[in-house]
Amino acid sequence: MEELKPIIRKRLSDVAIESIKEYIVSNNLEAGAKLPSERELAKSLKVSRAAIREALRMLEITGLVEVKPGKGIFIKALTGDLYVPLSTWVSKHKKSILKHFEARLILEPEIAGLAARRATKGDIQKLEEEIREQETLADDNLAGAIHADIEFHCFLAEAAGNWTLGMLMNSLAKYSFEGWKAALRVEGRNEEAVIEHIGIVEMLKKGDEEGAKKAMRDHMLESIRSLKREGLE
Repeated sequence: MEELKPIIRKRLSDVAIESIKEYIVSNNLEAGAKLPSERELAKSLKVSRAAIREALRMLEITGLVEVKPGKGIFIKALTGDLYVPLSTWVSKHKKSILKHFEARLILEPEIAGLAARRATKGDIQKLEEEIREQETLADDNLAGAIHADIEFHCFLAEAAGNWTLGMLMNSLAKYSFEGWKAALRVEGRNEEAVIEHIGIVEMLKKGDEEGAKKAMRDHMLESIRSLKREGLE
């Protein structure tokens, strides 16, 4: 006799993602078509706007939609970036990937240093929760793992206790996430990134400012090295 399988409770954002995909398919929408607004989606699906924002973020990561501030939500492609061969995608987005990491190498080691001085126990707990999320999603949900990785870096900026740096990191996460999308597609890179994140948090726990800076810089450089093996020059 087969055992009963436990019911897996889905997050509202995951349900929203499925509903939006179904809406695209059932209405035969093509690339360039405009979707209902965030408010309209929330009302139709009877979920919070926060759940819709997270769903749209995940769909952006996969390359299915593009959110244009002040203009609306548009279908970007029906297949999505994560299904394009990595070497092809890296070659196409080489310039934006390099600029992405150039900016983060300037910002994030200093952010990590400040976080080592200012992070609270609550900040540390939040970062560790995001690490666990990234680790568990890696195998079957690449978009989810990328989202968790982005959230880790944004939460770290919050832990630095500097509103301006937090705003800059959120802007990078919203408008320039090609580096995250590319790096975590390299085989084995997500597992390495999780270990590196743990190392960064350990420096925060010790209050080691210079150690945190170095750990973050090494983390960035390792992502760049992994992408060079995929054709980034």
